[in-house]
Amino acid sequence: MKNLESKILEELSVEKAFKHMHFLVDEVGERIAGTPELSKAAWYIVNEMKSYGLDEVYMDRFKIYHSYPGTAELRVLWPETKIIEAKPMCHIVSTTPEGIKGELVYVGAGAYEDYAGKDVRGKIVLADMTWDPARPEKARIAAEKGAKALIIMNWGPKDNTVIQMGATKSVWGNPTPETFRQIPQITVIGITRPSGEYLKSLCERGKVIVWLRADATREWVEAEQPIGKIIGKEKPHEFVLVGGHLEAWGKTAICNSSGNSLMLELARVFSKYKSHLKRSIVFAFWNGHEIAEAAGSTYFVDTHWNELNTSCVAYLNVDNVGIVGTSVPILRSEPVLFDFLEPIVEKVFGRRTMKKAYMYKGGDASFFGVGVPYASFYTGYTEEELKQLNYASLSPWLHSEEDTVDKIDKELFEKHLKFYALALLKLCNAEIIPYNAVAVVDRLIEDLKAVNMIGNERLVSDVIDLAEKLREYAEELHEYKQRLEEELEKGDPGRYKEAIELVNKCLIKVNRNLSHVLRTVAGKYEQDPYDYTYVKKPVPRLYIPITRLSELEKGSHEYMLWYTKLLREKNMIIDSIQSTIDFLEVALPRIKEKI
Repeated sequence: MKNLESKILEELSVEKAFKHMHFLVDEVGERIAGTPELSKAAWYIVNEMKSYGLDEVYMDRFKIYHSYPGTAELRVLWPETKIIEAKPMCHIVSTTPEGIKGELVYVGAGAYEDYAGKDVRGKIVLADMTWDPARPEKARIAAEKGAKALIIMNWGPKDNTVIQMGATKSVWGNPTPETFRQIPQITVIGITRPSGEYLKSLCERGKVIVWLRADATREWVEAEQPIGKIIGKEKPHEFVLVGGHLEAWGKTAICNSSGNSLMLELARVFSKYKSHLKRSIVFAFWNGHEIAEAAGSTYFVDTHWNELNTSCVAYLNVDNVGIVGTSVPILRSEPVLFDFLEPIVEKVFGRRTMKKAYMYKGGDASFFGVGVPYASFYTGYTEEELKQLNYASLSPWLHSEEDTVDKIDKELFEKHLKFYALALLKLCNAEIIPYNAVAVVDRLIEDLKAVNMIGNERLVSDVIDLAEKLREYAEELHEYKQRLEEELEKGDPGRYKEAIELVNKCLIKVNRNLSHVLRTVAGKYEQDPYDYTYVKKPVPRLYIPITRLSELEKGSHEYMLWYTKLLREKNMIIDSIQSTIDFLEVALPRIKEKI
């Protein structure tokens, strides 16, 4: 394994990766679903993967609910007159040619708490560009609060003249008859940071009236999505999914030609050593990311659900890698993989100090329902640098014509490349899948206790008791896993083949059953809105009804409605926990016999 690891690391070429990056940035540039530019980039990737000798390469085609931007105008009417440059967001409600006017209200980041004490019904709101909440969630909340339009000022320093492009559909992936009605019906435009600071200062001094006009389409278009496969030799049905979005705004270097180029280099090198890989690898270059809100990765889940459920070991998302000027290692993952990934970061960066972030509903994290664990890695700015950049966490150049190849640090990119190569190799070739089941259950218990403290009724104590019982089984599984790993260090994995298979099945089962409990409101088969506020809350399907109950008069009509909702959500979670216990109760004695 170590010899293979050394060979792969030595084979990796930053220069080859940058050759791809220059093509994608300098010769293609912005590539939006349904355009010739996207098709050009997609076929380039397909042809490159074919030249590397991957076992299967194809172009997936499917329809996505898409949008193209038109034009936008913005004027200040009171207390002074001024024309402000603007661009429309995608998936917005287009205004009439006459436009709309209204009072402007500044709402900070545009999260729920930022609307406290503010009546924005029938008004136009101004918000900062941040990832908390992300743009689509800002639009969803603004529409829910009754605003008729939203203006988003870009992040970055106060002299940053970039207008960031983006979409506001909120609904994740292609809509269904139910979710189609949840797309925010609101007009949204983007402006520069200086323009935003100007409008903010006017709002702080008194009443402000603005006029705006904007248009964008809403339509179904065909998407092209390159897929490449390397077939493992010992466990070909099991696979690691490596994904990163191909659709991209602006010149695209950071977001996401850097990720596309890194993936292509991984595909080249791992294909060269494919005879040494136990599990398979699937490389997916997602379309429909920027505007249709992760439509490509969601389509992959919808059309490969059982394959993912039964056979996918992990999902590595590659995006925004090697940003010049960044230095803080940031690991985004689920609890089941943190212990596995942290030593890899330490090996590549020479330090264990890093920022660990629990991944929520952003990027192409379309796999929480099915329970395939998500992991990604990139470097970010220090807290002081973020303050200076107005929390432009992914650089002030994102989604603009300034996102050029010079914004990628080669030395930093190489470290990202090595991190992903090591993580991918270990996931492919580990006899025992490197999950920590105890960490998953511990997070569940921690979150259940947090929810139980809301109000005074302790409504989920019984669920906590059941989760504590599950933890005992998870600890026993962890002990067997450690014992097997010790035995495997001595050699002769064939002797423990049955025990290894059982342990792996148990590890997968725990995460499959609990991921949707920890991370979703929508459940196993649906998708939550982009950066949905409630999926960041502990056990979100319990958090929502318990929070509402804490605000209502006990025994009232509304209280009883929400209490019934809580009981049914509890039953879903109890069922997930109990089915995991039932599985382990049968499997663990069998593992004990085989060790």
